[in-house]
Amino acid sequence: MPWPTLSQFSELSAQSLRPCIIMTSAADLFALQEIDLRRDARRAVIADIEARLGETEAVLAAREAVAAAETDLKELQSRQRHLDANLEDLDARIRPLEKKMYDGSVRNPKELTDMQKELNHFKKQRSQLDDDGLEMIETVEAATQLLSQRRETLRQTEAEWQADQKDLVETKSRAEGEYASLEGERGVRTAEMDRGMLGLYETLRSAKTGRAVARVERGTCQGCRITLPTHLVQRLRSGGILVQCPSCERILVAG
Repeated sequence: MPWPTLSQFSELSAQSLRPCIIMTSAADLFALQEIDLRRDARRAVIADIEARLGETEAVLAAREAVAAAETDLKELQSRQRHLDANLEDLDARIRPLEKKMYDGSVRNPKELTDMQKELNHFKKQRSQLDDDGLEMIETVEAATQLLSQRRETLRQTEAEWQADQKDLVETKSRAEGEYASLEGERGVRTAEMDRGMLGLYETLRSAKTGRAVARVERGTCQGCRITLPTHLVQRLRSGGILVQCPSCERILVAG
């Protein structure tokens, strides 16, 4: 289905046209298109920034890494306290046995032999717990160091993120100001434009990814790169007549 022409828009809008409205030229529409393209660019910047505002994956990952390291360290410290409690329990058992064996209160050889076996068993357990305790101390120290490193990474990541967020907010504010200014400029330009030509422009702009008007350079439409018939280029150069590309149907303006 072909795109609407100016005559079709003019017929629809003829009743609303005032005699004082000045005929709009293709150059006027091209200038409006430049404003609209800049508006589109600012709108894209604003949308992109809005999508990037908030915590990043890097910040979330750094926080999760810190939380995991904190959990691991707490678990290790709990196990270390359990080891210390077992050592204290063994010491509480060893001390009375040693006292009874060496203070002369027990004289029965068999009882002394049994006590020695029990004491050796407790001391063997204690020796193993001492080894486990030393290993645990090294493990806790390594986990503490890892937590410290991850907290520093988080600090740096958050600092970079906060600086980036500040820049994004400032850029967004500038883009919004520029967009508002372009909106005002657009309103001034379109206020005196022919409604028929403006309607055609808007329809083509929507269908042609924002480019309703194309320059003609060396007899070629810069919108679709098609070489135009000579008579069409001559009509365009004569001025005062709206000319559309026979291929892409964009409004043509002399380059």
